[in-house]
Amino acid sequence: MEGPYLVGIDAGTSAVKTGVFTTDGRILALGRRDVPIETPHSGWAEQDMHAVWRDVRDTIREALAAAEIPPVEIVGVGLAGQGDGCRLLDEHLAPVRPSILWIDGRAGDIVARWQHEGLNDEAFGYCGSAVFSGTAMAILRWLEQYEPETLNRSRHFLFAKDWIQLKLTGTLSTDESDASRGPIDLHRRCYSEELFQLFGITRYRSMFPPILPSARVAGQVSRAAAEETGLVEGTPVIAGMIDVAAMPVALGVVEHGQAYAIVGTTCFNAALGEAPLPPTHPEGMSIAYPRPRHVIQSMPSLAGTTNLDWFSRECCNAEQREAERTGTALHQCLESQAAKVSVGAGGVLYHPYINPGGERAPFVKPTARAQFFGLSLDHSRAHLLRAVYEGVALSMRDCFQDLPVDIEEIRLAGGGAASRLWCQIFADVTGVPVSTFHGRELGALGGAMVAGVAVQQFPDLPHAAEKAVHRAEKYEPRARFHQQYGELFELYRRIRQHLWEDWDLRDRILHHFSQVASS
Repeated sequence: MEGPYLVGIDAGTSAVKTGVFTTDGRILALGRRDVPIETPHSGWAEQDMHAVWRDVRDTIREALAAAEIPPVEIVGVGLAGQGDGCRLLDEHLAPVRPSILWIDGRAGDIVARWQHEGLNDEAFGYCGSAVFSGTAMAILRWLEQYEPETLNRSRHFLFAKDWIQLKLTGTLSTDESDASRGPIDLHRRCYSEELFQLFGITRYRSMFPPILPSARVAGQVSRAAAEETGLVEGTPVIAGMIDVAAMPVALGVVEHGQAYAIVGTTCFNAALGEAPLPPTHPEGMSIAYPRPRHVIQSMPSLAGTTNLDWFSRECCNAEQREAERTGTALHQCLESQAAKVSVGAGGVLYHPYINPGGERAPFVKPTARAQFFGLSLDHSRAHLLRAVYEGVALSMRDCFQDLPVDIEEIRLAGGGAASRLWCQIFADVTGVPVSTFHGRELGALGGAMVAGVAVQQFPDLPHAAEKAVHRAEKYEPRARFHQQYGELFELYRRIRQHLWEDWDLRDRILHHFSQVASS
C-alpha cells in the first residue's frame, strides 16, 4: 500500500492517542497511552506536562512502527486535544507548574461570584459561551489570588494541543477553536480586549498566543522532535483543533444544522450554526469551526460516561468479576443487566451532575451534584444502573432542547457510542435518529482530515468527509418509549430546578464542616 498518509494526534483528558491514516479514513496503526490525572486536593485535577509530551512521543513511535510505512510518506500531522484548562510556560518555554484541567473545580467560588455580578451574561455577547470553573479566565484569577508566584514566573499560556505543537515544531500558537474558550470575540475570531478587562486579566494579555485558522500549517517537525518521534524533519504540522471540533469532522458534520453528541468524559451536545449563541441565552458554548462562517453551538454537559464509570467501580463488583471470568467486556455485562429493566427504571431518576466542577449546560451551577430520586425497597442495583444510562440521555435531551436548531439526526461519538443499549436509549429519549460511524479514534481522524485539507490532499472539509467518513449503524426512536420518556423528562427538569438553592445550602454546610474540622 502506498501513501500519502496522514497522522492524527489526540491529546485527551485521560489518554493520548496517535493514529496513522490513509486519505480514505482507514486507520493503519494506533499508539495509545493512558495519562494519569493528579488530584492534590479535593476538586482539583492536574497533569504533568512533561509526562504528557513523553506519552505523545511514545505513541507516535509506536504508531509509526506498527504501520510499517516509510515516515517520508506522511504528508501532514493533525492535532486535537482537550479544551479549556491552563498550561503556563516560563521564558525558557518550560512548564511553570502542572497543567490545570478543564474538570478542575477550584475556581468555583470565583465563577459563582461572576454569575451573581452579571459578568457571565455580559461576556456572552462577545464569545457566546458561559464561563465555568475550568475555563482559563477563572483559573487565572484563582492563581492570582492563591499562587501569585506562579503567574510572576509565567510568560506563555497554552491549550493542550498547543503544548504538543510547541514540542513538535518549536512554534507558539493556538487555533480559532481552542481560542474560542478564552477571552475571544467569536464574531471576529480574535481576542477581545473588553473581555480581558471584564474578567480582570488584562495584565496577562501578552501570555496568550497568536490565533491561526485550524487548517493552517503552524510549523514543521523540528530536528529535535524528529529524533524523538521518528517523524521526518520538515513534516507540516497544522494548528489543529479542540477535540470537540475534531470529532464532528470525523462524523461528517460539515453543514449548517447538522447535530452531534460526544458521549465521553463529558456529554458534548452540539450543532453547526452560522453565529455564536445569542446573548439572550447565557448558557452553553460557542466554538469556531474549521470552516468559514461555521460555528459550533453547543450545550456541553459535564455529565458523560464518568457517571457510568463511577457506578460500575463502586457498585458493580459482580459484573466486573463476571467480565474477568468470561473474558467479556465490562460494558457488555453492564448492558445486559440494564437491559433487563424496563423503560423508566421503575421510577428511579438519576441526575448525572457528578463532576467536581458541578454543571455547565444547559445551566451553569458549580454546586450542582448528582442524585438518585424515587428509591424504594422494590428497587435493585439493576434499577439504579438503568437510571444512570437514562439520566445521561435525559441530560442530552435537556441540552438539545435549549439549542436554537431543529435537530433531525444526532451523530454520535465517544465511548458511549460503543453501547448499543445506550444508543437506542438516546434515540428514544430525544425522539430523533441516532447514527454511529466507523472508526476507532474519531478525534485523531478529525485532526488527520483537517491536516489533509491544510496540505491540499482534500480541497475542503466536505470533500474530506465524503471520502473518509463511513456510517456504521442508525438507531430509530420508538414512538411508545419516546412518549414515556417525555413524561419522565418533565419530572427530571422539575426536580433539578427545585434543587437550585438546596445545592448551594449543601455546599455551605460542607464548607462549615471543613472549617470546624480544621479549627
